[in-house]
Amino acid sequence: MRRILFVALGLMILAAACWTRYAETNDERAYFVRDGNVYRVELKGRRFPLVHDPVSLVLASTQTETFTLELPRIEGVIEGPEIHARYLGRVVITSRQMNVDLYYSDEGTRRALSWNDDYTLVQKDAAGR
Repeated sequence: MRRILFVALGLMILAAACWTRYAETNDERAYFVRDGNVYRVELKGRRFPLVHDPVSLVLASTQTETFTLELPRIEGVIEGPEIHARYLGRVVITSRQMNVDLYYSDEGTRRALSWNDDYTLVQKDAAGR
């Protein structure tokens, strides 16, 4: 009985350690800048890279990636089709808090974007700082 508990505890610790290495996460902040008539909102997060062989699957870990949304305004409700023709759902922005709830529509299927989350909006200056 002790051996089983020891093995189970070891597997749980290993799984927890691997989770942080392979888990997809989104940053809490999103940065925006006005570019003419649109606002470019930059979302950052950790994503697992595509791998093509078993060795890369074991050795690879998450990497920082960036996703940019072009929004027509920086306040209120923005419906998915206003952002991209195949997006369903919406982006809601109130008092510099943004909730992304978008889905990609492809041949009748509806897939959630991995960037769906709550963000605090931070304005960048035009030079990108």
